[in-house]
Amino acid sequence: MIDSAIRETNDLHWFVMKCQNAEKIEAFIDEYNASDLVAKDDKVEDLFIPSLAIKKRVLARTVKNDDPDFVDIRRGEDADLKSNEMRSTLLHFVFLYVRPSAFDRLPNHLSTQYWNMGRTHLYHYNDNMGHAITVRPAMMNIFISGCLEYLEKFEIHSKDADISDGIQVTVREGAFKDFKAEVYNVHYKGNGIRFSIAIKFFSNDGYVHIHDRRPEDVVLSDQDFPVFSIDFIDRIERGILSVLRRRVRKKGSEEMNEADTRQLHQLYYLRHAIIDDTLRSIQLDALMSICVSLLKNKKEQSKYNRILKQRIKEVREWDPDRQQHTALAYLLTALYVSTKDAKYRTELKQIVLNHLSKHEGLREFLTLVRV
Repeated sequence: MIDSAIRETNDLHWFVMKCQNAEKIEAFIDEYNASDLVAKDDKVEDLFIPSLAIKKRVLARTVKNDDPDFVDIRRGEDADLKSNEMRSTLLHFVFLYVRPSAFDRLPNHLSTQYWNMGRTHLYHYNDNMGHAITVRPAMMNIFISGCLEYLEKFEIHSKDADISDGIQVTVREGAFKDFKAEVYNVHYKGNGIRFSIAIKFFSNDGYVHIHDRRPEDVVLSDQDFPVFSIDFIDRIERGILSVLRRRVRKKGSEEMNEADTRQLHQLYYLRHAIIDDTLRSIQLDALMSICVSLLKNKKEQSKYNRILKQRIKEVREWDPDRQQHTALAYLLTALYVSTKDAKYRTELKQIVLNHLSKHEGLREFLTLVRV
């Protein structure tokens, strides 16, 4: 099925196809165009086969650190590796530049072609609704440039539901410069922050996914910038405490309650962040559990209850110190908010009063989550 606006104008568009042995298709398309059975307006005006355009590179030899050309050779190795990875990702894609009317008749025409079977069978690459995925000519030019010059590993597939309301950014440089993208898979590592971005490139739900991005690779709004600072978990905690404070004291107006709900949904976008620091990771899980409890999302509450109970078992095996007490306190807080089981608050109270009396956040949680 083709988008009605595209069908109405019947202008040339790039349609996305797939084939197991895409490299052989170019000669067959030439035969197809030469056939007397194919009308002029049904011919393929142009085609692009990424696996032909991106030549497979022979990886450079491995060098030793003391080689004077070490840096340049390694840089070349990295570029070759990225190029080969991208070629592998796009290995089965074929892009045909045709009119929508020609695309409609394409299956009938292809059914008469002797080569259109087995590994050279050419088939439509549709979205989840069965709609044909297309690319506007101007966008396709950028895509071709990206294949030939960008040399970053990227993937093409639909966007997962978890990304649908992610943090919005603008790509700073490269072939996809100035494109809007959504951030996901945020990973806080010892050597900095890494994440993936999804760029809506094809029609419908076709996205280009680029991985291993850094904050300096994108332009962030002022609202989202704190997400890329290491204290983002503390900001989440302050946001949840402010909502919990109003809920417990029943001081929020209807408008304020709606704003709180929106804020909780925004905070929950960060549940997939990956953090190398174990205590911080536990703190994030606990805060996300409190978040879904306040949103009254029963399904997610059950999921987090299982996660937190397993975390508690692991944390109880740690050496008893401030880190263990802090981890347990966050986990017990979240489980009490979710289940209202008094045993969790009783243990939480003992830990906070005996070991964490100066921890402002946990002290306030203890005050707010009364039986």
